[in-house]
Amino acid sequence: MVYITFLYKLKLRNIDTKIAFNLVKEMYKNIKSNQSLIILTSFLIIISYALGFYLNEDSAGGGKIDYIGHEWGTIQLFTNNKLNIALNSVLYESSRTPLFYIINTFIPFKYDIESLRLFWFIFSITIPILFYYTLKLTILERLNKIHIALFAIILLLSPYFRTNAYWPSSENLQIFFVILSLFFYFLLINKKKNKKFELYSFSSLSIFFAYCAFYTDQKAFFLVALIYFDLIRRNNLFFFMIFSFINLVLFLPTIYLFISWGGIVPVESQFRVSKYTQGTNIFISTIGIYFTLIFISNFFRVDIWKKINFKQFDRILIFVLAVFLFFTLPAEPITFGSGIISKFLGIISIKFNFNWDIIKYVYFIINLLFVGIIFLVVKQSLKNLIIFSSFLLVYNLTYVTYQSYLDPIFYILILTILDFKKDIVIFNKKTCYLFLFFYSFMLSGSIIMRNYII
Repeated sequence: MVYITFLYKLKLRNIDTKIAFNLVKEMYKNIKSNQSLIILTSFLIIISYALGFYLNEDSAGGGKIDYIGHEWGTIQLFTNNKLNIALNSVLYESSRTPLFYIINTFIPFKYDIESLRLFWFIFSITIPILFYYTLKLTILERLNKIHIALFAIILLLSPYFRTNAYWPSSENLQIFFVILSLFFYFLLINKKKNKKFELYSFSSLSIFFAYCAFYTDQKAFFLVALIYFDLIRRNNLFFFMIFSFINLVLFLPTIYLFISWGGIVPVESQFRVSKYTQGTNIFISTIGIYFTLIFISNFFRVDIWKKINFKQFDRILIFVLAVFLFFTLPAEPITFGSGIISKFLGIISIKFNFNWDIIKYVYFIINLLFVGIIFLVVKQSLKNLIIFSSFLLVYNLTYVTYQSYLDPIFYILILTILDFKKDIVIFNKKTCYLFLFFYSFMLSGSIIMRNYII
């Protein structure tokens, strides 16, 4: 049908039908060859995912040690004890909320350390499938289904997603619940008019799974806040009362947990919570790469520079943020945890004996560029404020942060719920290929670094 329309338009412009037919035929060949290449690429990604499990890959680093040394013991703690005893035990060796460990007690077969790995490896395959169907609800631009599928399959290239699939921890389960919550959220808001049953059922399911993500990892509290405030904004007073009551009921276990622990994390992990002002630099350098890819994808559009620019308020915010970043630069190289850029610069400083007092100003310039790019492409909205401020809070309260705190969750948020400026295009082939290249590079770089550099 697309090609018939194209031929008709060419005919209207007095272009010879035979030439037009040959043009369409050539276009069809190119599309078919591109599709074949994408299918082959997707197949190779899936094969690499399966091969990684077989080879006991640990591309994020520490996955195997954490699973055998900590996660397995905590899983056994919840399996062999009453819930209230497990929740308050010093053997609860995790900083996260307990739903992952509780779910493991309900797995309907007897498992050992290896069979549990296989279970979560298979479970993690369902996440890109769910992500694909969620993306179909969010993508309003015309984009071939095969490219949407590639956007979803790229998840399998994330070193952090793979490591948590091979060496189980709560992070992939959190990602599953985040995507499932967003699926029902978009089912609801994409309809111009909802029946009462759809309004209350989809909103309830969306907030329920947002709470499931939160009870799997408290860093997902941003999603609960985002969905709650967005849905009450869209509906009437009666909905506000009903929905608020549902949220209150779902929040009650949080009150119990935090009172029982005497803090926002389990007893054994409370030493990890502290004031950590350099976390903002690490946060910016970690998310900056993702937004730079969006920026590059839009860079060569002829019309874009006439439509996006810095407003006066943006310049003031950038200046204030730049001053804060400058005075909270890391005092010494970071080689453990943190993000790709901060760790890379830290390793360079130590391995090649470069003066950190010079390198850290390079770090500042990189972060300043990232801040500028973020302000150019990202819309100032309530959704974005909730997401950014939530992650900033986490990064400023945790002494050791990891790339896995943001990857691949930020990739998912960029493609689903983050608000971009009106003229910024997210869903196109260039963006898809840029993220494919980035994740391929990050995975291969992580494997090389873990095995040959560190």
